[in-house]
Amino acid sequence: MSKKWYQIENKGEKAEVWIYEQIGEDFWSGDGVTAKKFQKELAAVKASQIDLHINSPGGSVFDGLTIYNLLKQHPATVTTYIDGLAASIASVIALAGDRVIMADNALFMIHQPSGAVVGTASDMRDFADTLDKVSGAMLTTYTGKTGRDEEEITGWLNAETWFSAAEALDYGFIDEVAGQVDMAACAKFVPSLREAGIKKIPAEITGAKETHTAREIERILRDGGVSSGLAKAIVAGGFKDGQQRDVAAVESEQRDVAAVEPEPMTNAQKILRAGEIKFLERK
Repeated sequence: MSKKWYQIENKGEKAEVWIYEQIGEDFWSGDGVTAKKFQKELAAVKASQIDLHINSPGGSVFDGLTIYNLLKQHPATVTTYIDGLAASIASVIALAGDRVIMADNALFMIHQPSGAVVGTASDMRDFADTLDKVSGAMLTTYTGKTGRDEEEITGWLNAETWFSAAEALDYGFIDEVAGQVDMAACAKFVPSLREAGIKKIPAEITGAKETHTAREIERILRDGGVSSGLAKAIVAGGFKDGQQRDVAAVESEQRDVAAVEPEPMTNAQKILRAGEIKFLERK
């Protein structure tokens, strides 16, 4: 995922649209994809095929719904490629494709629209009504694509639901799963997601390190070919009951106690090395 911006490229009979930004203009930086700019550039596209690439945390629901409608109204056949993240209103834009293809380790998230208004009680009631209308428009898009009932999708919206590619395919949001991508490129969207009130940001985006309980460590060791008795001994000697071990950190720790492995270590190898480190620390 080398592209990190918004761009429309005309290539003869095919045009490529890259939305690797938030939706709507950022107040501070001026970054983002606005509906006004998108409409102007899309109107110049005469190609019969549009490949729409998405890696976006979402943003302005009004810009997003307009972009979705502009793509649906364009005479070209649109194929969407979810290259990393299609969250919030970006998940609606993704469904503008006649066919939606999602990378195997990409993420798809839907939730209820949110916002704030300063004004009188009447202003706030009017804004709440507007949010309900936006929610209804999103619901229509999701049900139209998936064929699932409104009650089920409303439950997902209320809960802020994240879908893996396999789940998105099972539930009908996408049509195909293909290849893997480097999800580290999505980390730049974490501040935007948090500012939008997103509460369940997956570790694949935040870069949180993998941890394991003692029981999980035993299982990983057994899966790696270690006997059950030895696995228990390693855990007992190197890990306290109930302790969670940051297995990924072993890759950096092991440089202080041994030579770097010529091949990437398996989880079992990492845990064995971690146990060795714990043993050395205790001596």
